[in-house]
Amino acid sequence: MTSIIKNQLVKHLSKFTKNLKPEQISLDVLKGNSKLQFIEINEDVLTEILELPSWLKIKKAYCTGVAVNVPWTKLKTCPIQIFIDEINVDVELTNEAKKTPGKSNPLANLGDSSSYGFMNKIIENMSLYISSVEINFDSDVFGGSFMLQRLSVESRSPGWAQVKDLRQTRITCSTTNRTLMFKQLSWHLLRIEASAKTSKHEKRSKINAPLRLITSGGKIRIALKKNAVDGSVIHARIQTILDDILWVATLPQLRSAISFASYITNLVKESQKNEVVTTTHVVDSPLIRTADKDTDAKTTTSAYNIFHFDQTSYHLHVKKIDLHLCDDAHTASDYPPDWDIESGAMQVTLHQVLIDVYPKAHAHSDRSTWMRYANPNPIAGWFKSHLSEQFLTLSSKIEDPTTKTRLERCWPQLIGFFVVLRVHDLAIQCVSDMNTKKDALTNLFESERHLHSLPSDQQIVHVEFGTFYHPASDQLPVPNSAVYFQLGPFTITFDERTTRWCCYVAHALSSAIEDGHLIPEKELDIQPPTIKISLVMPRLVLNLPGPFTDFNFPRRLVTSMSTLTVSSSPIDFKDHRRFIAIMERPKDNHEVKHQLKYGANRFHIATSPVWIEIDHGSQTKGFPFLNDVSFIGIIAIEKDWLNVLIEPVEDVALMIDHYQFLQVSCMESRTYLSYVVLQLTRLGDKFTRFFDQLALDMKHYNVGKPPSELKVDFISALHRVRLYIVLTMGEIPSPYDQAAMNNFNHSFMDRLSGMFLFIIIY
Repeated sequence: MTSIIKNQLVKHLSKFTKNLKPEQISLDVLKGNSKLQFIEINEDVLTEILELPSWLKIKKAYCTGVAVNVPWTKLKTCPIQIFIDEINVDVELTNEAKKTPGKSNPLANLGDSSSYGFMNKIIENMSLYISSVEINFDSDVFGGSFMLQRLSVESRSPGWAQVKDLRQTRITCSTTNRTLMFKQLSWHLLRIEASAKTSKHEKRSKINAPLRLITSGGKIRIALKKNAVDGSVIHARIQTILDDILWVATLPQLRSAISFASYITNLVKESQKNEVVTTTHVVDSPLIRTADKDTDAKTTTSAYNIFHFDQTSYHLHVKKIDLHLCDDAHTASDYPPDWDIESGAMQVTLHQVLIDVYPKAHAHSDRSTWMRYANPNPIAGWFKSHLSEQFLTLSSKIEDPTTKTRLERCWPQLIGFFVVLRVHDLAIQCVSDMNTKKDALTNLFESERHLHSLPSDQQIVHVEFGTFYHPASDQLPVPNSAVYFQLGPFTITFDERTTRWCCYVAHALSSAIEDGHLIPEKELDIQPPTIKISLVMPRLVLNLPGPFTDFNFPRRLVTSMSTLTVSSSPIDFKDHRRFIAIMERPKDNHEVKHQLKYGANRFHIATSPVWIEIDHGSQTKGFPFLNDVSFIGIIAIEKDWLNVLIEPVEDVALMIDHYQFLQVSCMESRTYLSYVVLQLTRLGDKFTRFFDQLALDMKHYNVGKPPSELKVDFISALHRVRLYIVLTMGEIPSPYDQAAMNNFNHSFMDRLSGMFLFIIIY
């Protein structure tokens, strides 16, 4: 009896394996246990089953041992368990033409797609446990490996808890004939390595691995909505959850990664040329093509209503990403002149990174079913306004009444492809080198969520991208793609060395991209997306230059505002009355004014009231330098031309004040006003030297390339500037005392024991 079963197993498994013999199988029929030792998998059949692209070729695949446990008497409540020791797969990256398979897919005739019964549920509920999976890939230029340890696939409850009864892993609605099932794939270690080879025939084991990515653990949660009649998948919700990612990357490693991407791109292009395209007619079941209509929500079970979902989506959640970007030692010729950053490094830390992809979402939906998405919010409202504006714009351009009617009829069914990126917290350190001490490390970017007590569901970074199409027709005009970027609250500290080092890194990576030909040679005729950038409570800190020979010298210049928006959407443009008056003046700069008013790539700028303070450090109280002034403006961007218009909404009011006392240096007889003026003069000289240095750096990077210069034109539509200079020996009122500042009444003047100087500049 046992030998007969073994021979039948060999007969069926020989379709998937090589040289399988009955002696390799250990079988206990009554207990439901069986074991297979060292199984070599047929790589051609595995390639067809996985439907791999032609540029991926499996050279060898085997597993060291397989054990199967079948609970014959409890198949409804307990899963079939499969235990695999090790799986090893060798993959080759090649541009050779793919061989035409001699036989059909062995899985094509397994099961009956027209029915969905007990056997299908048993197969879906199987549990899989693998000690390790290692995939080695090789090519003429690159080699690498992908490894997973302690991999498991199990059925879970709707709350992703382990269950003892498989019936708790499914929720079926008898009214709509829909079934929800939940599977979880987890692992304890994920390691990815890749490197370039010095020789074409170099072995994988001899390859040094400059690229290495390691994660401590993770899981993939898969929720499927299936048709209870035929078992077809209607929707899927796939969540990938990773714990911590630590990646230490050097510039040579990043260049190698870019070269690897270029190599893969070329392989795909070559394989597409060699591949013979064949078309087959597939008859889809009407149930698969029918939309999921859960209209009878009142009659369905409460559990189904809680966990059901109405669209396919993919989600990634990373608890923490710690990225260290380093610059290996190079020769002096690689660096621009006057380079003082030896083996520079930067650290970027991201907490709770969320990426959500909705490939087929209704564009006009309220997003109430999106995962971990607070609705309503300003971003969703802006997308709704964008679609309304696009509908009016597209309708006005259509002259054919039939087409306009079709657009009006199809517009409510508009479908969007949405990507949402959110980061709970973010910190970026300034560049450090070998001589930087630990206590000297400072942050270039730092969030301020802890200072403002933000709610837990509000993220520091929130980015949404949406592109749209009509499911019923590809001839109708579609709205423009849209991107919304929100950041804040945060503080940015300007650092010269970090800016120079980032420019150096950007040049190195852009050169690698150009050498890899990853940028299309011909410009694609693609309409640029509509962009809106919203900065919430940003603060810009400028460290004033030293030396600080006197305590009275201010240390920092801090610019703050509540909001700053930059948008290319017509709904965000406002009336620039000052600019209109400038346009009517018969003076020069006609081309600049024309670009600002009619340019294709225009961005509107708007700020809340801006205030600037000068202080002596982060723990000291600042005093005002610029009163609250709101600004609006326009930025017009062309290929080698940047035009900027800035227009204050109110009169600009500058005030220089020393708060509580008049400081006079006995040694140099300088008032506090002289300290401020001197520091601002030094700051101007500092920026002049810095931009001159950046120009020299760009000249060094572009040696041997055709010269390119960016022309910048700046127009400031100022009407009046008020300058307040207040010197006092007694108590000074708050600069926000509008009655005192506007009326200059006697009580205010009586408190001045020194001098009040008021200057108006037109």
